[in-house]
Amino acid sequence: MAYPPAPQYPQQPLPQGPKTRPGSVTAVVWIQYLTAALLVVTGIAMFSVMSAVKDVVSDEVLNDPSLSDAGITADDVSTIMTVTFAAVAGVYLLFAVFYVILGILNGKGNRAGRILSWVLSGIALLCCGLFGLIGKVGETTYNVNGTEYQDEMTTAVENATPAWVNALDWITILMFIVGSLLVVILLAIPASNEFFRKEDLGAGPYQGQPPYGQQPGQPGQPGQPGQPGQPGQPGQPPYGQQPPGPPTV
Repeated sequence: MAYPPAPQYPQQPLPQGPKTRPGSVTAVVWIQYLTAALLVVTGIAMFSVMSAVKDVVSDEVLNDPSLSDAGITADDVSTIMTVTFAAVAGVYLLFAVFYVILGILNGKGNRAGRILSWVLSGIALLCCGLFGLIGKVGETTYNVNGTEYQDEMTTAVENATPAWVNALDWITILMFIVGSLLVVILLAIPASNEFFRKEDLGAGPYQGQPPYGQQPGQPGQPGQPGQPGQPGQPGQPPYGQQPPGPPTV
């Protein structure tokens, strides 16, 4: 009696190992972490000296006839310094949080992290980098009670701010410019593209496996000509029936 072959269950493909992170992506992650650390240090430094800077600027402004005669008070100076330092420090700390999150995502090969890194780098380069550099090289205009003051207030703020805080701010601005350009370039090179590319596992887990009940390499499906021992093959009896004996003479 002939029996059909035992059914063969298709095997799922073995899972692939984790991707190897290229040096370009590793460099991006470290740039983002270093930028975040620098931003935190600079932001904390600005908050720490803000009160002292306000006091010094208030004294200089109140002792300057051109400013005191204009009606600028110590409260006006305090408000200007608070808004200026707090705004810059707050933006730095906010960017630091974003850089840490994107560094983690990029290290894992997350495609959304890569796209958001390009967006954040563009904003940092334009708003914090280039505009910050222009503000450092040029002179800042302060608006007090509807009147703009430039030279006297700028000089007073520069004299009151510690040199090490100014140095940190310069380094941060340069890091925004150089780091943002490096992140954009490194994430666009072919090695990074391959790392962030989504894995293609085929149409399904059983891609390339033979149909149910068919051994690999069998010439046909059950019931089709060419598969021995199955119904429908020419010259073979139905399932369970003994073949006829040889004819008698």
